[in-house]
Amino acid sequence: MTAPVLVAGGCGAVGRLFVDALRRSDREVLVVDPAADPTAPGTLRADLTSPDAALADALAGADLVVLAVPEVIAGAALPVLARLLPPHTLLVETLSVKTPIAAALRTHRPGHPALGLNPMFAPDLGLPGRPVAAVRHHDGPAVEQFVTLLREWGATVVEIGADDHDRITAAVQVLTHAAILAFGVALETLDVPPFAAQLAAPPHTVLRALLGRITEGAPEVYHDIQLTNPYAVAARRALAEAVTELDAATDSLPAFSALLDRARTGLGDGPAAAQLCAQLFAALPRDPRAAGGPGEDRSRT
Repeated sequence: MTAPVLVAGGCGAVGRLFVDALRRSDREVLVVDPAADPTAPGTLRADLTSPDAALADALAGADLVVLAVPEVIAGAALPVLARLLPPHTLLVETLSVKTPIAAALRTHRPGHPALGLNPMFAPDLGLPGRPVAAVRHHDGPAVEQFVTLLREWGATVVEIGADDHDRITAAVQVLTHAAILAFGVALETLDVPPFAAQLAAPPHTVLRALLGRITEGAPEVYHDIQLTNPYAVAARRALAEAVTELDAATDSLPAFSALLDRARTGLGDGPAAAQLCAQLFAALPRDPRAAGGPGEDRSRT
């Protein structure tokens, strides 16, 4: 892979992650984005769903196109890409949900190399040591080369099918984010005074930190995860039903102990998770407000 690489959505967080990694690998990268600075080198301000002549030429000459765009843009762009991309061009999508794009690729680019990636972390954390889900929509030498490149960048690549990807991410993303956001909404409902953070036990402090991480992120990203995953409704329903079961289990100690046993079974790796929790708690600042920590009262800033 030595021809120019085109990264659509290269001004966004996920796009920049791949732009930087590819450029460090001495690849010539063209960033295509409606928000791109047209005076900056290696950038093109253009709309992937309605390409002008410059973008059409760039697509025709690219061996690799990375789609770091929202699902609605990717879906609208696929018929255009099917018309303009050479058959050998590797198309890499970075959507949070894989089954719809897998079906669309079978319709619009059947038999052509395509790889789905989902970095399971905020892009500012970087690729080294971080998990990246990889779905080989249509395999080939170019797909294998890019997966190898990901591993060279230090990513932990986990290969999986499209449906399994969506079923698993419904648990590790949809359910997790929903639980954290529900915690935040409940916290607001309880109208807890700001100084309560000073009394927070470590579990509450960590939940506050997670809530802060999500609420400081882009709403579009988290909304897309909750909306488009085909298993999202089931995940949120399971969360709501679990809270109802918890309510009922508080009536007796045996029922509560049985609920803890079910939760432990769902965790799977209880001892390892407990050890990780101990390490996290040990790393927390003694004063939760220190250095802008998770207990800081941001309501006054």
